[in-house]
Amino acid sequence: MKTTKILFAIFSTIILLSVNVIAQDFSTIDEYSKKAPSSATKSVEKLATFLNEGTNNDLEKVRAYYVWITHNVNYDTKTFFSGNPNPKTKASDALQRKMAVCQGYSELFKELCAFSNIQCKLISGYSKGYGFNPKQKLSKSDHAWNIVFVDNKWQHIDATWGAGYVDNNRKFVKKNNDEYFLSNPEKFILKHLPTDPMWQLLPCPISINNYLKTDNEIKNLLASNNEICFSFNDTINEYLALSNENQQVASAERALRFNPENFEVVGFAFLNLGFELSQKMQTFYDNKEYEKALKENYKILEINKKAFYYLNKSKSDQAKQAANVCKQNIDLMKKNIKGLEDFLK
Repeated sequence: MKTTKILFAIFSTIILLSVNVIAQDFSTIDEYSKKAPSSATKSVEKLATFLNEGTNNDLEKVRAYYVWITHNVNYDTKTFFSGNPNPKTKASDALQRKMAVCQGYSELFKELCAFSNIQCKLISGYSKGYGFNPKQKLSKSDHAWNIVFVDNKWQHIDATWGAGYVDNNRKFVKKNNDEYFLSNPEKFILKHLPTDPMWQLLPCPISINNYLKTDNEIKNLLASNNEICFSFNDTINEYLALSNENQQVASAERALRFNPENFEVVGFAFLNLGFELSQKMQTFYDNKEYEKALKENYKILEINKKAFYYLNKSKSDQAKQAANVCKQNIDLMKKNIKGLEDFLK
């Protein structure tokens, strides 16, 4: 059986802030990373292998990845301003083209971490970067970055913004900085708001309305919160214990509760879940487990119906395309169900 997977592109926005003071001296690692030969950039695996040789622990590896990416990958302003709904966002694209939008930066960083068995997540959310309007409703995520588990805690990394910024002439200005390397959550939240509030890494996540306030107002708000609202580490651990499919749905549903306008996020989560489940269907047919196949088809049918419901509420071109895919999947599931039911009679 065939179905289609739709992955939506998250376009980047860029801004330059003041530089963080990094306690550890990474100068040796930085110089080593900058000198990576072209032969080491033929694949993610080769690049990770080369960069790892200059490090002693996971923290240094993460630093090496950040430095190489921010110094070698330029922001793809042409793609960003063209509104291309299907930009090249694979890690291999960013590596070979040395150019990417935010998702490409984030995918590359995530795959480098994966090679070294370092826990890393790609996070989507809202940003106060190029074109940000505090009066505009936040209905669709516009940026992607990473959260990495290093030094026994989850920490923020944004290699896109660490590489430079877009000026008023829509030109990318290469200007590396450490502001977004293992950023303090209370500073990071000033310009980044994850769709899933769990990834704010704050004991008392701020609301969307508060995020739209000025930096000083947000700082005062954070300073006034002396109580622990919830343990985000416990929530993250519960999330990590789920299957990959259920992680997608749990995060998307939490995002919807956080912002009722996040229905597109939920729609794509259900659509991708349906795709992943459908990839496992052939095993049932190969093993002649037709009753299990029937049950799974019903499950995928309901998932696609949910995906269509949420995607149909969005006005974006990506969501409309995905909603059409849902229709095709729903029709296919119904045919599969009828065929299996007739066969099992």
